[in-house]
Amino acid sequence: MPIYVVGTSTLVQKLVNIGINQSLIRSVGLNQLAELPNDSVIIIDWPLIKSSLVIGGPMNKVTINLTSPIIHELAGVIAKGDVVGIYANGSDEGVVEFVLAYSWAVATNNRLLLNLGKPSNDYLIAYPIIPVNTHQPVVIIVRRVGIGGLVIGPVYLNQLPMVITNIMKPAAMVTTSNVIDTEDPCYVEYTKFEGAGYTNPAPGIYVSGNGTLVWAVPMFSSGPYSAYGIEAYMDGNGTYYWDTCLVANNLITETNTGLHYFPINVLGYEAYTESTTMYDNGGRVDYQVGAIDYYSGYQLFNEGITDALVGDQTGAFSTNSWNPPPTSSTSSYEVFLGLDLGEVPSVTVGIDLPLGGSETISASQNPAGSTVLYDTYIQVSNITWTFSIGYGANNEAFPNSFEDQTPAAVYIPNLSSPYIYAQFNIDFENNAMTAYYPCLYDTVQIIWVDTTWDIVVVPQSSGTVSLSQSGLILNNVNAPPNTYITGIASYTTYIICRA
Repeated sequence: MPIYVVGTSTLVQKLVNIGINQSLIRSVGLNQLAELPNDSVIIIDWPLIKSSLVIGGPMNKVTINLTSPIIHELAGVIAKGDVVGIYANGSDEGVVEFVLAYSWAVATNNRLLLNLGKPSNDYLIAYPIIPVNTHQPVVIIVRRVGIGGLVIGPVYLNQLPMVITNIMKPAAMVTTSNVIDTEDPCYVEYTKFEGAGYTNPAPGIYVSGNGTLVWAVPMFSSGPYSAYGIEAYMDGNGTYYWDTCLVANNLITETNTGLHYFPINVLGYEAYTESTTMYDNGGRVDYQVGAIDYYSGYQLFNEGITDALVGDQTGAFSTNSWNPPPTSSTSSYEVFLGLDLGEVPSVTVGIDLPLGGSETISASQNPAGSTVLYDTYIQVSNITWTFSIGYGANNEAFPNSFEDQTPAAVYIPNLSSPYIYAQFNIDFENNAMTAYYPCLYDTVQIIWVDTTWDIVVVPQSSGTVSLSQSGLILNNVNAPPNTYITGIASYTTYIICRA
């Protein structure tokens, strides 16, 4: 399959250096993109298009020119089903993702819906800003999925051939049973949006155009399908995975006091596979942490950095909405992505620990928070799950998932704004004892991931959007190259046993 490149000979050579056959690389101009075959692969050099798209802005803001002809060109190829990648630095991730996500919304006409499903004049976009090494070049990729689905995100240049191969393959059918065991729930939702392996339309398959799925591209960096999510970090002790996806019901509702909102459901998923080396060294997975942090977005809203808010409406929100619920001991549970959202397919996935293992699950609001908008009480807590495992298993995976089933919503105080911008975080952590020798020492390794979800509503009439720099760059100074983690730390404790 040819790869069409809009860029310099330097970019072409970099693609050759990572193993892409030079005979498959075709240099083209932007004005030729519309003539390319459907389902093409296109790589564009960010410096060649940046000046047409980024027009500066006030301090701590990046202003995007939505009237640039580049948007029209990108939307045209995305609409054809092309895989589009923009070659840029890791530090450009947030800006480039916005450009690609907005172009996708234009291509698919993904808009908020008014009463009775009538389209509004507002595009709805969302994208995850995930941790990458900001000093490395990445290719930020976008591809539409079905009617209202989107996969988007950065991959490292050396992973590009694998990602292209995998993202072009039809999604594998996981199963047609009602409950799917130990699979990445985001991948299962993706297969439903794409309709893979199901009769068309099948029960629960999204066909109406009233919902949105957004998912991260690095899922495809290690194979056509992974049961555990993005392969984020690997060393001699094991492999850490994580994943997140967001589904939205595009139907906007107005309270009797004039506050507009639309519901969303976000899910986090993580897993750690213990190597034989770690197992033989007496290692074990001690605990994992997952958090849906609405409070971080509330702080940005209070500071005037964002102008919309993500949270749970008081009355609908309770600890019963936290899934999985707190429990003293369990070896399995189920998650239900999209179950209470409407307009998107719902999936039920069983999460199972290795045979003989169990965990204690606790959940808390850390911190708790609430606010009032237009007489509507909204919970804006950081909902944190702790999965206490304390168990080892040779070459086995320890998966966990978490979600707020309320569902949450994006609350918009002023729908007539030139654009609406909301943000919140979803975080992961894995704590493992990688070696334990009684009366000698033990070694602990901690891996953590901080991910930001940006949700933007843009009227079709808007000519520019200004994005906050606070949400565009994540601090990854501790992250090793070619990883999708925010940081890693380890320490050794020496054990003295007295006779």
